[in-house]
Order: sequence, then structure tokens, then C-alpha cells
Amino acid sequence: MKKMSNRREAKIEKLKKKKIREEHGEEAMPKGVTKTIESMRVKDETIITDADDEEIKGAMSIDEFAEYFKGVTTPRICMTTNRRPRGKIFDFLKEIKSTIPGCEYYPRDNHQIKDVIKQAKKEGFTALLLFYEKNGIPHSLIYSHLPEGPTAKFRISSMKLRDKIVRHGARPGDSNPELILNNFDTMLGHRLGRMLASLFPQTPKLTARRVVTLHN
Repeated sequence: MKKMSNRREAKIEKLKKKKIREEHGEEAMPKGVTKTIESMRVKDETIITDADDEEIKGAMSIDEFAEYFKGVTTPRICMTTNRRPRGKIFDFLKEIKSTIPGCEYYPRDNHQIKDVIKQAKKEGFTALLLFYEKNGIPHSLIYSHLPEGPTAKFRISSMKLRDKIVRHGARPGDSNPELILNNFDTMLGHRLGRMLASLFPQTPKLTARRVVTLHN
């Protein structure tokens, strides 16, 4: 009963505010600002305002990802999971494999991570994607850039597979996608964006029928 009373009071209050707006204008009873991720984003002093800054360009020319953007190195990705994976993780891995060209899946079996990394380096892989599941649902990702790092950890949430999306397209072929990076504007974001971009083959001015968007 108390919940119904609260709803009734909220509805009455809403109608009162509406009436005041109609009689005295919007300024008399302004609407609240809708809180979104973007509106609540805290301003970061490290936002890059000039991509052509000589210091930034110099740092990019010698970082761990420089050879990818110069076209010297072609990405080759090793993808694996935690021990004894189960559930929807395998459907998710299929989506990742079809999204990132040059991505190869290898069963983890009972190998330790240090041995997996050692073998991946030996076979010429440029990155390791280690996915973890919890109760059969993809939970987190450890992405290690090979051979010497850096390494980042991501939380996986709100997953929706292609076949669950209304009017979804066909499974993509082997063509390289056009990559769009959005909101990687801070110094840390810029470095993370380059790290993620190094998973994909670099083709300047590529015009493709496939698009992958990474939004920060």
C-alpha cells in the first residue's frame, strides 16, 4: 500500500509541475537534467587538443605500437580462456574471432599463463587475449601486447551476440574492417586507443564494407 501511495504522490507532483509550466512558462519550473555517462564525465586536464603536437608525434614514433602504424608488423592474435571454460564463452569467442582478422583460438588446457605467453612469443604472435568466464558468462579480458607489453585488463558486461540483435547482418567474411576509435582523447586514452588499434591490420584510407567501432 505504501508503494502505491508513493506512486500517487509522485504523479500528483508531476501534474502540478506541468500545470505551472503551462501557466508561467518553462523557466518557472525547469526540468531536471538527464544524467548520462557523457554528461557526468569529469573533465580531464590531459585531453589532447592538438594531434599534431610534436611531442605527441615523437612519442608515437617510438612507442610499442609504432611498427603497426608504419605497416612493418602485421597483427597476429592468440586467443585463449581460463582453464575448463564452459557456457556462452565459446559463442562470444566466435564473435571476437570473426571481428578481428588474424585472431586464432587455442585451448588453454591446463597450461600456466607464463607458459602460454612463452609459447605465443615463440610462434610469432603479437598479442594475447585471455578471456575469463564466470558461471559460463564472459566476465573479463586480459590483453597483453607481445613481446614486452603493455598489458591491460577489461571488464566484460552487457554482452549481446549478433544473432540476438534485431535485423542483424550476416557473419562477416575475411576482409579487413574499417576501425573507428571514439573518445580516446586523453593521454591515457590515446595510448589505450593505439593499443586496441594494433589488434587490427593498418590500412590507411581504407574503404571497407565492414566497420568496427571502439567507443570509450
